[in-house]
Amino acid sequence: MRTSAVQHVLDTLKKDIQGSYKPGDVLPTERELAERFQVGRNTVREAMIFLEAYQLVEKTQRGARVREPSFEPMFHLLNDAFGTTRKTLRDVLRFRRIVEYGCLPDVLLHACEKDIAAMDAANARMDTAMTMHEAAQADHDFHAALLHAAGNEVFSQLYRVMSPTLIYYLEIGKSNSAHNAKATAQHRKIVQALREQSLEGMQQALLEHFAHSEDVSSAEER
Repeated sequence: MRTSAVQHVLDTLKKDIQGSYKPGDVLPTERELAERFQVGRNTVREAMIFLEAYQLVEKTQRGARVREPSFEPMFHLLNDAFGTTRKTLRDVLRFRRIVEYGCLPDVLLHACEKDIAAMDAANARMDTAMTMHEAAQADHDFHAALLHAAGNEVFSQLYRVMSPTLIYYLEIGKSNSAHNAKATAQHRKIVQALREQSLEGMQQALLEHFAHSEDVSSAEER
């Protein structure tokens, strides 16, 4: 019975948040919610714990405040579900290639100097990284900046919340300075084509870059 009551309060508040509240709004107090649902305050408190876990609300001194919508909780669970096999590596590479290649027309249309500067900065950090993890983080940041330039918030959030998985696989081959030098050179070709407003140049440079990544991953398997 108690579980059912918590679920009822949770489901109702989720619908309320989606339909009647905007980010920054404060929900009614526990007492007010308990009176509304005719349940104990502990039941409301448990429902609020779930809302926080889903990152729908956050605690403040004024009460529970509605947060900006986010995919993070869902994709954090997905990160834990990804395997660490070579097949998963290949699947992640193909996923990235499909997403990034498909976004290039929008990148060309929407990218501004700030986006290009972010790509240049990430590439410079990758070029001078002292550790494999630093190089992988910078590599990820370059591609995240490229994707962000497309102006597609869904893909931007997706790359941000999948970053632990993406960075894990990007570390492969980072111990080889020759691989890193080739990757950063290819990054520069992508940016140069963007500056020249050449969609064909961007597409060719990106496909060459992913072909290099697949070669590196295949070499690591042997």
